[in-house]
Amino acid sequence: MPPITIPSDDHRFALIIQPTGAFRLLAWLPVSTPHHALCCDTARPIDLTTTLTLWVDQDAAAYGEKSNRAAHGLIQLYRPAPLPYVGNVVLTGTPDADGTAAGLSHPQALALIDLYLDTATVGLMPRPRS
Repeated sequence: MPPITIPSDDHRFALIIQPTGAFRLLAWLPVSTPHHALCCDTARPIDLTTTLTLWVDQDAAAYGEKSNRAAHGLIQLYRPAPLPYVGNVVLTGTPDADGTAAGLSHPQALALIDLYLDTATVGLMPRPRS
């Protein structure tokens, strides 16, 4: 079994959330683009914060992609009434003036997954009786 390596601070990632609820970290290189990560022609950016952008496939609904409940659960923490996103979504850093999306640091990407798990498991853990 190969050793587990922790990425250095200069490695960047995109976080892909699939409709199945699976999360994947994608290495984000200087040539990476949201539309390549989503395998689509038109990736639409949605600003969540000043440092976090959600990218969606503009045509996913037309192609009959499934609803992405995992993405919806995470995004509602940033937007009070998020749209019902379908298909894969990608989270990156905010695009620069040229529209090039910045990658997330390893801790940022893992913090997003932790945030989702913290909210998705509410009610699943037994609570102490009063």
